[in-house]
Amino acid sequence: MPENTPPLRFRTPPGWPTPSPQWVALHQGAEPAAGWRPSDELPPAPLRWVFWVPTRTLRRRVPRSVRVSLAVGVCLTIASAVVVGALAITDGPAVFGLVPLVVGIALWVTGAVRSADDVTALARSVREDAQLRREADLPALAREQHGSDPAAAMAAWDAEAWSVPTPRPFHEGPPSPLTARVNRAAVIITAGVATLVLVGGAAVSAAPAFETIAADPAWALGSPDAGDDTPQLEWSSDDDAITAYWLGTGDTWETTCDVTPGDTDCDAYEITSKQSCTAVVTVGFFADADADEPSRTQERSVRLRAGVPLVLVENYDEELSSIGDVTCADDAATDTVSATQESEDVTASDQPDGCDVGGCVAFAVTAATDCAAAAVEFHVEAAAGSVDGPHDLVVVTRLSAGKPTDVFAGGTDDAAKVRSGQVTCRAGADDGLSQNS
Repeated sequence: MPENTPPLRFRTPPGWPTPSPQWVALHQGAEPAAGWRPSDELPPAPLRWVFWVPTRTLRRRVPRSVRVSLAVGVCLTIASAVVVGALAITDGPAVFGLVPLVVGIALWVTGAVRSADDVTALARSVREDAQLRREADLPALAREQHGSDPAAAMAAWDAEAWSVPTPRPFHEGPPSPLTARVNRAAVIITAGVATLVLVGGAAVSAAPAFETIAADPAWALGSPDAGDDTPQLEWSSDDDAITAYWLGTGDTWETTCDVTPGDTDCDAYEITSKQSCTAVVTVGFFADADADEPSRTQERSVRLRAGVPLVLVENYDEELSSIGDVTCADDAATDTVSATQESEDVTASDQPDGCDVGGCVAFAVTAATDCAAAAVEFHVEAAAGSVDGPHDLVVVTRLSAGKPTDVFAGGTDDAAKVRSGQVTCRAGADDGLSQNS
């Protein structure tokens, strides 16, 4: 992960080289003018190409109060709708569930509006700050690196930034309204869904004729994990061949986290790849949610299968985690360690709490060498939350040489649907994981 993960990620158009990190940092949010390209030899970008997309670094800057309001609103709306439906089915006073339902929807929609406005404002602020830095620092930086002649130095800097022999000077166009439009569309969809839930709840509580419909919770709520389990783009390669999504904090992933070692904070990430390879996943951990730099980074070696999603579960003591890079690497295969994995029966008292809710399958993993943070991979045929089956699951745990360690694959209790995969250990990785006993 770069020491300073930029708030906006540059999406390289087809046929263009990847710009240098320094160019990206100095041009955050700057939209190339229509028809501009780094060199005359390169094709223009496709019409309406999206050059910049927000990262979690930008979204982390949204005030915590906004994020809390949004999360509380979603949870209260879902819980109230369930109560209204349950009371209607049992001929209870369902109308009493309308008050918390209205409050939950108000918090949900208000939080969505404020979040969208904040993201749009933050993106504009990032663009303006980058413009000021570019105007103040870029000419001097170019002369420092490439000589005193301003025009020649700037041309040399552009050539190095884009890896082209004959660069074209950058011409900035008007700011793209796409981010604001996407955020407005998200707010409209949120408000529409909230309205449907409110109308449905009112109809169920007021008219016994809706009792049959209310018996099926899908009419109002959709998936049990709707809202909280919505994946959010975390990282993607320039060619979009590999993408990583942060999976929300709904029940599915909370219980998946509960069956992994560690009892502090936890995030689940879904990684998809268009090609099969052994990849290195770089994860950053932030002691402060507002920090621009991670307090530490860790690398995991995982086996990606083309078209098969992989869920990486990370427990940590810091306030936040984030995926900074996923790269196919031939030398990552050398991280594979000799280990045996045997499925075993574990008594209820020895199972983690998450096994009671989402189910789990236990494996006794014995490695030939010590590893402070081994990535233990499983192949799971069952679906889990928003991730379809089959999928792969990676659990990070401490292994001691010759000593069997219980490792749990969450999401199903059918042992026939879980197969063991590879076990890897990156050199020098040390998470200081607190083990569940």
